Amino acid sequence: MNAQRRNIRSLHIPAQPEQVPLARRAVLDILNGWGVPTGSEAVHALRLIASELLTNVVLHASAATMHIGVVLELCDGAWIRMGVHDGHPECPAPGDSDTEATHGRGLRIVHALLEELNGVVLTERTDDGGKTVWVELPCRVDADRPTLVSRPRPAPERTPCRRP
Repeated sequence: MNAQRRNIRSLHIPAQPEQVPLARRAVLDILNGWGVPTGSEAVHALRLIASELLTNVVLHASAATMHIGVVLELCDGAWIRMGVHDGHPECPAPGDSDTEATHGRGLRIVHALLEELNGVVLTERTDDGGKTVWVELPCRVDADRPTLVSRPRPAPERTPCRRP
């Protein structure tokens, strides 16, 4: 049997706008602690994705949740997985905003970025009635610096959240 090596870190923050930059900084600190250089594509992507997902919780789910959970996993030094959890039952969906809009494009950006970098996104319902949005991004942590690598898309082990 081939066991995966995983580094897992988590944090919980109040679902308040002023907490988003602090949580984003914590995500970057965790990645840096794992040896993922600040200037890598993976860090730039996860910084933006964390900002978008955390902001979505604050804007759309804070009435149903007091705290946001964030989980980061570095799996076998080959990919990074991040989950953002809230207590709201509705699954997020990309908006129909035009390209000039200043709001409503976050999930479209997340999806486009993950597609470009061979990552995946999945929303999972949780036992508390909420959901966790998971993103997975290939990233090999080498001795000197990580590089994005291709990997087969994982078969979801979770039950996806379906919109009515």
